[in-house]
Amino acid sequence: MKVLDRKNENHQEIFKVELDEAETDAAMEAAYEHLVKEVNIDGFRKGKVPRDVLEHRVGKDAIFDEAMKRALPDLIDGMLVENKVRAYATPMVRVTTREPVIFEATVPLPPDITLGDYNAIKMKPNPVVIEDKAVEDILERAQHQTADWEPTGAPAELKDMAVLDIESDVEGTPYVVEKEADFQLLPGWRFPVPGFAEELVGMKAGDEREFSLKMPDTYPDKAKAGKDVHFKVKVSDIRREKMPELNDEFAQKVAPGCGGIEKLREALKADLQHRAQDTEDKAFEEKVIDTLVEKSQIEFPPLLTENEAGRMVQEYVDRVRSTTQNEEEFKSVLKMTSEEKLLETYRPQAEQRVKRNLVISKLIESEKLEVDDADVDLQIAALTAEAGDKVQEQTTYLNKPENRDTLRWWLKTGKAKKLLVEKAQAD
Repeated sequence: MKVLDRKNENHQEIFKVELDEAETDAAMEAAYEHLVKEVNIDGFRKGKVPRDVLEHRVGKDAIFDEAMKRALPDLIDGMLVENKVRAYATPMVRVTTREPVIFEATVPLPPDITLGDYNAIKMKPNPVVIEDKAVEDILERAQHQTADWEPTGAPAELKDMAVLDIESDVEGTPYVVEKEADFQLLPGWRFPVPGFAEELVGMKAGDEREFSLKMPDTYPDKAKAGKDVHFKVKVSDIRREKMPELNDEFAQKVAPGCGGIEKLREALKADLQHRAQDTEDKAFEEKVIDTLVEKSQIEFPPLLTENEAGRMVQEYVDRVRSTTQNEEEFKSVLKMTSEEKLLETYRPQAEQRVKRNLVISKLIESEKLEVDDADVDLQIAALTAEAGDKVQEQTTYLNKPENRDTLRWWLKTGKAKKLLVEKAQAD
């Protein structure tokens, strides 16, 4: 392995490196030995597939990618030791040439941090006040959830429930087709198409109606976006909501053992107070940390921001996956925004996250904050308290050295944040 070029910029060491033929051959052989045990090819026993057959099946590019993925981390570690470079985080590697193999490794170096005077930060959190209306809103939602729906015999009004058969299509392709579907006529509701609920107003049991509505131009499925949806509906019943009275009987139904409607109100207010206080505490903590960030001098490698932005994009992808109904919808939503656009969007937040973490790390170092083994043990016990018959399995996992280190660091950051908040509120 030969270093062709080396430069230092923005707290990053950037190496341009060429692998020699022996290193490349060894990497390719190791990749072949790994893949040959993983791939099933008819006519060959697992692990006995000739190399040329494997190359034909998976492609040379796949073998090369596997070779680099497996070989470069160790080779880079050796290079950093030889060049006396300490990486602050995992280097970013990009292969630029395959014959010969030349890659560029961007190595993040330890940041330079000068903490501001955190003892001079003084502020108070906002008081948390829960209005009675917030409690009544919860009770009203509970009334809606436990309400009865009674046939009216009258024409449908907004907020009524219609029981109906629906047939619809977009240019002959079926869209929503349901029998005896319950559909509440909510004003402004956008499903199945904006304006659908309003089209049902005035219909009575036994009525039939045909109409067309335009699909929004922003609809995720581009094949349907902006096109007309033709509907044919038949109403079999119109029902109106009858909400229960707010009394002790209602309270007992929605919260057995609560002690009556007034006790329920008190319990709801206390819960809202707790939740709001928790939200305010977190916001205040973040505000104090951000103030320390502003007062501090922080120089760090840009790669830390890129890594954090990448994690935030993955968090977004996970949220999309959890809120879409199928793989088609998931992919359709993701196509609406490119990865580069998402990275651009998240970069400012990612940079601030990195700065917060760095000043907290420096504070831990400056205050010599420590967490002993007993505290880690208590945290593991708390995390596994509700594990049931898997408590031993989870305890063993969390007691692995790397996981104990992670928990220890998490507890240290908690101590540092608590220290900052206490100092900020001290008179």
